[in-house]
Amino acid sequence: MRNICFGIFVFLAVNVFALALQAQDDQAKIMQEKLQTALRELKKEIRSEVKVENPGTITGKVKCSRSRHSGDTVVGIETIGGNNYPAPEEHGIIDQLNLVFVPHVLAVQKGTTVDFPNNDQVRHNVFSPPDCCNQFNLGTYDIGSSKPVTFDKTCEVPLLCNVHAEMSAFVVVMDNPYFAVTARDGSFTIDNVPPGNYKLKTWHKKLKSVTQDVTVEGGKATEVSLKLKKRK
Repeated sequence: MRNICFGIFVFLAVNVFALALQAQDDQAKIMQEKLQTALRELKKEIRSEVKVENPGTITGKVKCSRSRHSGDTVVGIETIGGNNYPAPEEHGIIDQLNLVFVPHVLAVQKGTTVDFPNNDQVRHNVFSPPDCCNQFNLGTYDIGSSKPVTFDKTCEVPLLCNVHAEMSAFVVVMDNPYFAVTARDGSFTIDNVPPGNYKLKTWHKKLKSVTQDVTVEGGKATEVSLKLKKRK
């Protein structure tokens, strides 16, 4: 009788353990799907809408040397319209999923508010380093919570998590709405640009910034090619 009871106990324990492992696998798949959806759908650029008569377009590619890909480079016009534009009403979003900030690089116009929801399975603490131009610490907060930060200074803001050292991201704050974040192949497009002569400037988390003169004509696309190299 004792052996039968022990056998039943072992059988139940094995089944409970198997069910727990299956639940973990299912949850991992769900989180991975959420991560992939966020990577596809969350915006990497937040800007105000500007009405322009007969605008042109700047399009092109960035080549990042010695990098796995040429994505997450910010390309923008340094000065346009006196850089006097209202802050966007739309909020940016940097989510937290599977111990990853999504998107990894978010470019925003100065004055933008960014929300930091925690849609992960664990608690997080989002902060920027003490020597950063926009220093903040949101504290540790629960799953399902969200906290906002307004970025009102033109600069790059590294993001870290006090709980998970492997997590990192960047908010790149721009003076005007004329910028873009490159795709993995380095391609980018800046739309709705008033005709004129401008200087383009790049930002990359590891590579040296470059500038290039561009001329934009109404109703036309100006193509550019930019190559980024290692910082000395």
